[in-house]
Amino acid sequence: MVNLSQLPKVTIKFAQTLDGKIATIKNESRWISGKKSLVFAHKLRSQNQAILVGIGTIRKDDPHLTIRMVKGENPQKIILDSKLSIGLNFKVLKKYPQKTIIATTNQAPLKKIKKLEKLGAKVLVVKRAKRGVDLYDLLKKLKKQKINSILVEGGAEVITSFLKKMLFNRIIIVIAPKVFGKGKNNIDQREIKRAFKPFLFSSRRIYKLENDVIFDGILDKSKKTNC
Repeated sequence: MVNLSQLPKVTIKFAQTLDGKIATIKNESRWISGKKSLVFAHKLRSQNQAILVGIGTIRKDDPHLTIRMVKGENPQKIILDSKLSIGLNFKVLKKYPQKTIIATTNQAPLKKIKKLEKLGAKVLVVKRAKRGVDLYDLLKKLKKQKINSILVEGGAEVITSFLKKMLFNRIIIVIAPKVFGKGKNNIDQREIKRAFKPFLFSSRRIYKLENDVIFDGILDKSKKTNC
């Protein structure tokens, strides 16, 4: 059991359709939510020291991961990449290498680590889990590096991993009034016997933002989680 107070504060945020999809069957996801929700997402980024995504999100969207729609300082970018397969031409490395941390494991080639560090990025080697990076070990190491707040933006596998371990303090779901039908689910959960236990929130808000609906829940801090 671990107390979340020993780790950085983690906020999970994602946008989905009414039928729980985060992308179409063609893997298109820009933009599910409205413009005001996009500004809201950038404001959330500005309120956290770091944004965390998986290598799949980097490959698919090649995002800047900045706060261009609001004022403030761009947060650090944390990329989960257990085998260090990231290419050197993605925007986060070409434009913001000093702001980029790549979390990997002992599967990472030493030559690749040196190349990334030469660009200015930081490579953080953490323990391996069954599927990629050990999130608990990563959060502990990030806390030691004075990163106290992290916004987790995806993709689905990364979000699912944080939810399964209950390694979050706050969850924000932006629900857009759209239906995709076939598409990519928000959570990678396939068996009812493995379904998440009900989350206990100390507070929660549900409100409208333009045409979208926002669910904003704070996890009960008195509860501990399995890791």
